[in-house]
Amino acid sequence: MFSADEVPLEEEATRLEFAAGVTAKMSLCLSFYAQAGYQVRGGRLGRRGRRQGVQGDLGLRYAW
Repeated sequence: MFSADEVPLEEEATRLEFAAGVTAKMSLCLSFYAQAGYQVRGGRLGRRGRRQGVQGDLGLRYAW
């Protein structure tokens, strides 16, 4: 039914992440938010080269 894949992880690695976000209030109860980030592995360029990633979130928040 389900299977698991092994993911090799480096035990000692340096990563650098930049992220920023914004929230806009649209009404008394409703707001919109957005966030984006970029991550890169620092240090030596190993045999696998440089790793990097991008991530982001968008959403609406309603409070009553």
